[in-house]
Amino acid sequence: MVDMTIKRGEMDLHEVLSQDRLYVAVDILFLTVYGERLRVLVSKRTQPPFAEKLALPGRLVEINESAETAVNLLAKEMLNIGRRYMEQLYTFTDIKRDPRGRVISISYLIVVPWTEIEALPEERKQAMHLLEVTEENGRLLLCEEGGKELHESDLAFDHWRIIRTGIQRIRGKLNYTPIGFAFVRDPNAFSLSEVQTIYEAILGKPQDPSNFRRQILKQYEMSGAIRQTEKTGSRRRGRPAVLYQWNDRGKTEWQKENI
Repeated sequence: MVDMTIKRGEMDLHEVLSQDRLYVAVDILFLTVYGERLRVLVSKRTQPPFAEKLALPGRLVEINESAETAVNLLAKEMLNIGRRYMEQLYTFTDIKRDPRGRVISISYLIVVPWTEIEALPEERKQAMHLLEVTEENGRLLLCEEGGKELHESDLAFDHWRIIRTGIQRIRGKLNYTPIGFAFVRDPNAFSLSEVQTIYEAILGKPQDPSNFRRQILKQYEMSGAIRQTEKTGSRRRGRPAVLYQWNDRGKTEWQKENI
């Protein structure tokens, strides 16, 4: 694996930090749905501290830039994709979260459709490591490809806590915002079955097809946010699936910016 940590000027995350200075970092929680499972993008660190541990991509904020500038530059260097949804997640300020010095982290949640990742050049994809997000008795589980379960100590810094916070955030917003639709492969041609798969991946549990369809249509079609198209998609059984698209006239400002 290639270390996804980005270096910038004198503020290299691998360097020894001054003990009498406060540093600000940005860390990104990239989420996607692949293989009907919610996934987190990480990489294996090659430098201390936490060499050989898995970590979210991140870097320190330079003196002449905002956190928003830093995270946008990092996201562009990481994936350089066209379609994504981003929001600030939480600021982590534990005194000993970084063994090199006093570093607070402003974390960001970025939703990336799998099609955007799939289209990346091979060298970029080789730098990524996908962790599967599951849950057991209310406990967050992260598994590597192949099913190996990870422990909190397998991740660098407090990145397990960042991931857990992000999963709780997106689950909490799923019913009152259209954030789940940010995962769809094509916002101009998606089926309700695809949307249901996304919801199930995020929530970690199955949804009743009839109730789910009724709720989604009531919440989004009746408001004009989505509309049925004349296109159809494949389905395992029965008639071809009806495809929907986002309707510009029905979109809120949030939807226009993020879907």
